[in-house]
Amino acid sequence: MENLKSARLSCLLIIFLGLNFQVAQAQWKDASNLKFVSAPELKLANLSGKQINISDYRGKTLLVNFWATWCEPCTEEFEELIYLQDKYAPKGLVVLAVNLAEMKPRIQQFLKNNLIKENAIEILQDRNSIVYKSWKARGIPTTFLIDKNGIIVGSWIGTIANADSAEFKNKVESLLNKN
Repeated sequence: MENLKSARLSCLLIIFLGLNFQVAQAQWKDASNLKFVSAPELKLANLSGKQINISDYRGKTLLVNFWATWCEPCTEEFEELIYLQDKYAPKGLVVLAVNLAEMKPRIQQFLKNNLIKENAIEILQDRNSIVYKSWKARGIPTTFLIDKNGIIVGSWIGTIANADSAEFKNKVESLLNKN
């Protein structure tokens, strides 16, 4: 009887962990699943106080990531975003990390605690989550892929755990290579 209970608990644990693993991985949603095609307006201040406007990046491929310091999957993903910025910036990729509703000191503490330079990636502050809502993001982290003409190609909902995966690389590199 005790072995049967133990086996059931083990089975439930495996199912639970399997479901969590599937939810934690980023899921690609094609642009056809979105309510808009062109990227909505995005004008926010970065950590230095400079206003950043998404329209200034026409001609570049963009990753716009919505995140928060209290979101564990977001913090796990942050190194992948920096990696992508470093790897693909020479080819024209820009990563914009849009922080939701947190003040500058909290973001700076997060960077310090994780040994991340403040200028490693462009961090924008969406203090009232207005941009987040206008982009119709559903949960964090959410990352939008935008082509050189400002058209949203699709989005990943959940953590991008492996920026070197074939699926991810193919989507990003195909946009970088388009004229």
